[in-house]
Amino acid sequence: MPSANPFKYLTIIALVFVSCGNNQVTIQGSIDYLGDADLIIQQQPVHYKYSPMIRDTLKVSDQGSFSFTTPVSSRHLRTLQINDESYPLVLSPEADLEITIQRAAFPENVRVEGYPESWGERYNRYLTETEEIETQIPLEEEKIKVGEENTLLKLSERKYQIAEKHLSGTPLHDYYLKAIGEHLVFAVRSIEYNQRFNESFDADSAREHVFSLADSLNFFTIESLKAQRAGIRDFAHYYARTFGIYDSVKSAYGQDLSEYDIKRLAYEELNEKRLQVLDHIESRDAMAHARMYLVAERIGEQDLESATPSYEAYLEEFSGYPEYTEFLTYFYNEIKSVSPGQPAVPFSLPDIDGNIHTMKDYRGKFVLLDFWAGWCQPCLEEFSYMKDIYANYSRDELEIIGISNEADSLVWVQDIKRLELPWVQLYGGNGFDEKTFKAYKGGGIPFYILVDPNGEIARYNDVRPSFNFIPVLDSLLSEYKNQMN
Repeated sequence: MPSANPFKYLTIIALVFVSCGNNQVTIQGSIDYLGDADLIIQQQPVHYKYSPMIRDTLKVSDQGSFSFTTPVSSRHLRTLQINDESYPLVLSPEADLEITIQRAAFPENVRVEGYPESWGERYNRYLTETEEIETQIPLEEEKIKVGEENTLLKLSERKYQIAEKHLSGTPLHDYYLKAIGEHLVFAVRSIEYNQRFNESFDADSAREHVFSLADSLNFFTIESLKAQRAGIRDFAHYYARTFGIYDSVKSAYGQDLSEYDIKRLAYEELNEKRLQVLDHIESRDAMAHARMYLVAERIGEQDLESATPSYEAYLEEFSGYPEYTEFLTYFYNEIKSVSPGQPAVPFSLPDIDGNIHTMKDYRGKFVLLDFWAGWCQPCLEEFSYMKDIYANYSRDELEIIGISNEADSLVWVQDIKRLELPWVQLYGGNGFDEKTFKAYKGGGIPFYILVDPNGEIARYNDVRPSFNFIPVLDSLLSEYKNQMN
């Protein structure tokens, strides 16, 4: 029998210890291989989408060793991340930890030694017992969207019950609260689909039931809201959708509009429903957190003129919450810097042949920047409209520049050849961390910026080729030509 490869089952061994004098935690260890992935330590940001990510990439040597030191003043959670997988770490100035991770199995089968109690073992049991549930939930989620019988709510309820059994009362309690939030969001989403496929469905009673359940599970507390992926955002968003507003807007416009367009067209009506959720929040701390999320969404989704009153009102009412007010001020100023009339963000990106293109190369014409990726179905659905637009306007009037967020450049090359897109295609890569996308404060894709012939931003993500782009461009072209004459 051949001898075992000593590297085949090599695990990451990380020793986390505290320097008593200055509350420094050092994470050190080794890993058998990472490939193109990074080993990252990340903290939960104030806002899941709009605030700067607090993360550190561990430098891994060619031999697979690493060492990282960070200050820790009190016990808190961070996540160890490899690609899209993450595992929670309880960092505390009071305990030394030894972490063993099997790279191929990550995030499962992680062993943590040094906790005063078996928190790591509890989390591993939680992962094991919910593994099949996690596989089934996306399948049941598709059924609910088309009105088929499903077990989605039973599965998500079982998930939070398992989380309660293993994680409640531990420093990993947030994962129990998060599982509750996921279940409640599924419960709210089910109302929208049930009333769409069942005319006799009593949506009012269903909404009352969800709120009653949420209250009984303490969902609207500050501890719970902070544990959620997106604070109050997801619950309030799907609650607003239960009033048939999306279907009404689509019916009024006679076409299947994108979600982003619907949210802009019916923002005030949707926001009125979102605000109803706040009636169930009792503590001022939880209210400050929830309102911060709703104000941030307004800044990110509406023009600044519409967002400014609620932003300024928040700063005055919740001045005693500097973490939130400082974030909103930062975000407001960031969006202001890329609002219409501001200079377009400069870039220098390669095309498929390696030729470098810059924003300055396209002065003298309108330019539609299209941030996209091949895995983004809404992005792909816009391309047939974009091909018609591209054919009907001269290159002296309009250029389209696709900037890909695709992480793998080979996939990008395959996509642009397969899709036969006639306009300029540039590669940014790096997913949502793509430099130009981040500079424009993009939150999701497709994401469109229209730049005028003077190199200034004309429209900020409020045009869609399938919806309003042609009348907007025609109006801007007419105005520009009149200025030139």
